[in-house]
Amino acid sequence: MTPPGLRLGAPGVHRDGPRPQPAFRPVRLDVAGFVGVAPRGPVDTPVAVDRWPDYLRRFGGFEGPGLLPHAVRAFFAQGGVRAHVLRVAPLPRAPHPAAAEACALHRIRLARPDGRGTAPGTGQPYEVHLRARDEGSWGGRLSVRWEFTGADQFTATATARELTLPEALRPPAGSLLRLQGPGLGPAGSFFRVLEEAVRQDPAGLRRPVALLDRAPGEGARPVDVTAELVTATVTVTDADPAHPRHERFTGLGLCRAHPRYAAAVLAADSLLTTPDGSWPEGLLPPDAFLTPARSAVVPGREGRDRYAAIDADSFHGPAPVELLPVGGAEDPDGPGPAAAAGMDRMALVPEVALLCVPDLLWHHTEAPAPAPEPPPRSGGPVFAPCPPPAAPPPPAAPREGGTLLDGHGGLSEIIRRQQRLVALAERQRRFVALLDVPPGLPVRSVARWRAAFDSSYAAAYHPWLGVVAPDDPRGRAVAVPPSAFAAGIIAERERRLGLSWGPANALAAQAVTSAQDLAEADRDALHLLDVDVFHRERDGFRLASARTLSRDPGYRQLSVRRLMTMLRLVLERQAQPLAFEPHSPQLRTELTGSLVQLLRGLYRSGALAGESEDEAFFVRCDERLNPAWSVGLGRLVAEVGVAPAHPLEYLVLRIAQDADGAVRVV
Repeated sequence: MTPPGLRLGAPGVHRDGPRPQPAFRPVRLDVAGFVGVAPRGPVDTPVAVDRWPDYLRRFGGFEGPGLLPHAVRAFFAQGGVRAHVLRVAPLPRAPHPAAAEACALHRIRLARPDGRGTAPGTGQPYEVHLRARDEGSWGGRLSVRWEFTGADQFTATATARELTLPEALRPPAGSLLRLQGPGLGPAGSFFRVLEEAVRQDPAGLRRPVALLDRAPGEGARPVDVTAELVTATVTVTDADPAHPRHERFTGLGLCRAHPRYAAAVLAADSLLTTPDGSWPEGLLPPDAFLTPARSAVVPGREGRDRYAAIDADSFHGPAPVELLPVGGAEDPDGPGPAAAAGMDRMALVPEVALLCVPDLLWHHTEAPAPAPEPPPRSGGPVFAPCPPPAAPPPPAAPREGGTLLDGHGGLSEIIRRQQRLVALAERQRRFVALLDVPPGLPVRSVARWRAAFDSSYAAAYHPWLGVVAPDDPRGRAVAVPPSAFAAGIIAERERRLGLSWGPANALAAQAVTSAQDLAEADRDALHLLDVDVFHRERDGFRLASARTLSRDPGYRQLSVRRLMTMLRLVLERQAQPLAFEPHSPQLRTELTGSLVQLLRGLYRSGALAGESEDEAFFVRCDERLNPAWSVGLGRLVAEVGVAPAHPLEYLVLRIAQDADGAVRVV
């Protein structure tokens, strides 16, 4: 194989440059994954979004009962720039018939493949079906328009099944031609191109011809015809009043052999609709005059929202976490994702480093009756002072129809669900699970909840914060899981200052109230429990700490856990090209030098502690670690040690008064 960049000329010996030394670069850990309930969007398929409008386009707004849109909006509001979003659905999931029936369906009436215009024995037009791409009532807003157009008209001679083509036109196999000529009727008839060939006429000239599916005339007698290429244009519109969407596909073929067969293009490229059921080998317009088929598209089935059927099993796959294949952990298209769903599927995205499940405490109930609006007050002739403003109300629970598990009676179920998430993070060792302390718990109950976790791959946040719902005309606050704010703060801090800075001491953007007002003594107790608290200040709610739920003092700080995860990922992913290299002293020297360069950059950025590089890190890859018997096994062993810098949590000031009365801070 010719090395990249080596340009060879005449045969001979060419000298190549030295093999480049391996280089290790830090990987980003600011990408978040969100798993929850949305009104639309693909199910069990992580979708990368880089802006809040990207989420709105794929998953809809706030019309559903889930907290997923509020969580993703909070993440981007804090400064996050990339997230993967996964929508959960009840079991059974697609392609199960019960899940398919929750998708809206449209029927398109076309002619039969044999051109007679009616289905066999019914006298009705032939139908093909399009259904909404994803389940939900949103599909009822879809409208589909089919148009058939003729273009590239030319005059040619048809001999038997061969049609002479102009030099500038090369219709692919599967194209549909409308021919007009003797015996074909006033509107002409449709013929399919089976293949293109080249024929030599008596004068010796080579001419392109199209082989048709049948002869336009009788026998082998040449027939002069006028031909035009027929294609379809499909327009799909989502009439969502808040976030309308529009798709238009042109130049679609009407035969399965066509490279742009309508069914194949819609299945691959449309975000709104997809073919349903089996489509025939070929499609024909309902009439030979190519009348637009707007009236031929009729609704066939309304979509359904299955919020009531969502439960704890909707957030993970049917297999326990320990049974997920390891091979899919780094390959979303590998064997693992086929059986994974929910947060198990999100855990297979290599880019995700922060995992939030804002609807993990989901519990569906019937929608309560709306409260009556108070009658408007009429102004009187006498002015009176306005009453003092009332304290801001606590944020409301999730939307009607979706509530949280009760923080007291459902505490054991909450712990079970969150332990499942933490076990997933422990197994993958690639991301940190951000947990939400159940709302409404007193500090004593929080201590009981905290005792169920011991992992450096998990962090807990409290209390829930209220944001103003953008679509609520009355401006009511909605309770949002605090982990969503924390994910955005972590991502923004890493991008702006680096991985070594503890993601704390930052205000939660857009938060206007909290579900619980915590006293100073409560905040002290929660901090000793390693729960990261948003406490109220004059200018908002500030995240006061960045701890994990590990009882190991070495991994108590979230920045330390993330730094060690980053180093492991760098070595696992970027050292792969070293496999099958000759094990030589030169290779060990190059590996040592590359690791030192990586760690030196981290030390200079403040990620490692110590007065010098010797105190901050070490790299060993010598003969002592690689004896002959180990080399014989095909192994290369290197030891890397680092001293992570721990973020400052306390400032202790001593105030002293001199004999002359001067006050000094020491």
